[in-house]
Amino acid sequence: MKVLFQRDWIRSVSSILIPLAIMVSVFGAYLPGKSGPFLADDFPNIVDNSGIQLRSLNRNELSAAWSANNNSGPLKRPLASLSFALNYYFSDQQFNPISFRLTNIALHAVNGILLFFCVRCLIRAHDKFAPAEVLAFWSALIWVLHPLQLTSVLYVVQRMNSLACLFMLAGFLVFLKGRMSLDKPAGYILMWTGTLGGTILGGICKENALLLPLLILVSEVTLLPVVDSKAMRERLIAYYVITAVIPVCLIIGYYAVFPNYLLQGYSVRDFTLTERLFTEARVLFYYLRLLFYPDNTELSLAHDDFLVSSNLFSPKNTFLSVVGVLFLIGIAISSKVRKKYSFISFFVLWFFVGHLMESSVFPLELVYEHRNYIPSIGVVVGFVFVVYKVLEARASKLLVNSFYISIAISVAFATYARAAVWSNANSFTYFEVRNHPESMRANSAYAKNLELRIGANPDSYQHLIKSSQLDLFEVSTLIDMFIELNSFINSSDLSQVSGNVSLPSRYDDPLVLDRGYMRSLMRLVNDEIMRRLADKTFSLRTMTAIRSVTNCVIDGNPMCQGLGPNVLEWANGAIKQPGFSHIPTMYLIDAKLNFFLGRQEKAWESLNQAITLSPNWMYLRAEKAHLYIVLNDYEKAEQTLVEAEALGVATGHDRKEFQKLREIMSNLKSGAGVTD
Repeated sequence: MKVLFQRDWIRSVSSILIPLAIMVSVFGAYLPGKSGPFLADDFPNIVDNSGIQLRSLNRNELSAAWSANNNSGPLKRPLASLSFALNYYFSDQQFNPISFRLTNIALHAVNGILLFFCVRCLIRAHDKFAPAEVLAFWSALIWVLHPLQLTSVLYVVQRMNSLACLFMLAGFLVFLKGRMSLDKPAGYILMWTGTLGGTILGGICKENALLLPLLILVSEVTLLPVVDSKAMRERLIAYYVITAVIPVCLIIGYYAVFPNYLLQGYSVRDFTLTERLFTEARVLFYYLRLLFYPDNTELSLAHDDFLVSSNLFSPKNTFLSVVGVLFLIGIAISSKVRKKYSFISFFVLWFFVGHLMESSVFPLELVYEHRNYIPSIGVVVGFVFVVYKVLEARASKLLVNSFYISIAISVAFATYARAAVWSNANSFTYFEVRNHPESMRANSAYAKNLELRIGANPDSYQHLIKSSQLDLFEVSTLIDMFIELNSFINSSDLSQVSGNVSLPSRYDDPLVLDRGYMRSLMRLVNDEIMRRLADKTFSLRTMTAIRSVTNCVIDGNPMCQGLGPNVLEWANGAIKQPGFSHIPTMYLIDAKLNFFLGRQEKAWESLNQAITLSPNWMYLRAEKAHLYIVLNDYEKAEQTLVEAEALGVATGHDRKEFQKLREIMSNLKSGAGVTD
């Protein structure tokens, strides 16, 4: 009895100390990066998203926050959006990056704790003689401290990813509790609750959580014990057919019948479906190399410098990578059939299944580190367990644990160093472009940060030139070049015209600090923008860049002085581009600029055209009402809002915007002495 009591006491203490150790380790490794700035997609999804600005915890405000990210994936990711809004509300209603990042770090630590409990349960189910508690701890600790996870933590918008993982792990844990209790009535209830709950709640954070049933199936076929009862086996088979097999068949069938839904996304990419599949074979091995050898000089927010595989033998390692993928899958099958080293099967299949959504046929960008957040679980857990099985009869427990400790310490220091780099914009952009000099995005980010610090300068312009050369389908860098040239021309310390300066012949000719030269260069840059718009660009980035410079013009920013006509030309060029997917937004931009330039008739024509193309997009109708308010035509503004509400498609975010416009009208009427 005394021994039993001691064991229970030890287990209780370890169940507290291990999660605490994981939590402390995560915060210790990531705290240097807590003060870093918002980056890239943080702005459209969080900082510039008015729906995130939660003012109170009433139903209307929460509903608006829930529906604030309508452009983030097919499921809109409302739960992640709500979490950003709550972060804003409890940060004194400010976009304080420290608060947002600390929340992300805490979520990552919780994921590590959940992983510990999941792995402990898996190991106990698979091997009753293995030290489940110890192996689960090392698996969780190495995973949470690995520097490859950093972009899922310190890149604030990727809370979508880590929050989805949280619900997946929680659902997986509930499933495991049920799966190991099939002889009890609650067993199947827990299995269904965990699977459906984790998939649905995770899916409304980010769509890759929809892979949870397949990952559970991987665990079933590799690690979980076979059930003896025929009735239980039949119920188990039915469970997997419903949760995993049928959904996969439906998705494959849908894309077989409607292939254009998949293929149309490639119209704005500079690679084809076949090229993507060949490239992703190399990408997967690149990820594996970073997992086993996480070199901080290779890790980056952007990997747009990754070479596309044009065919099976170009570059040469494409063929080897494709063969390697097939070989690993063969190893996984062999391990399963031989019932030896089942964790190798788990490692391989979990990794590949975890990448099915973001590293397969869908027309997404090629490489992102955060895509390994969930797939890397299988790699780390499989590695820890296989090392234990190989060494258990050859080395002492102290030596084995020392090996795991050395790995945990090394990845922790790598993460700490990388987090320090992410602690401010200067170090972040410098190391990004130093480590990836052929990255279009790294060069662009470095140039923008440099310009923000010291104004228009030759160094930042040189990086913009390089950025524009690295991606010939990109328009945003050319627009940045155009704006910087405009800033130079409007500065007071330039010569008017130098007689001995030859005019440029190409858009990417070197910068010469002469007004005549730069005016000629601006025309060439403008011509290149129009050429690319007439050809093919990535619609979302093009739309974002043109919208940003539009706001710069309308806000009266000196660097965009006089650029209105040019931006109108770009917007119309985008409208004429075949396959451009944001045409209503371009018509709205055209309307706002024309309104700003005093061309009201043209403005209303463009705005009505935008509404005709996208009648259920409430943002357009809110903008129309806003223009009426600017003209003091409150009756037509109210009529516009009433017509929008009558369509019955307004989200909570839309209704919040309508209410804001009505409050503006009410204040203006009161101030002007206008009565209803």
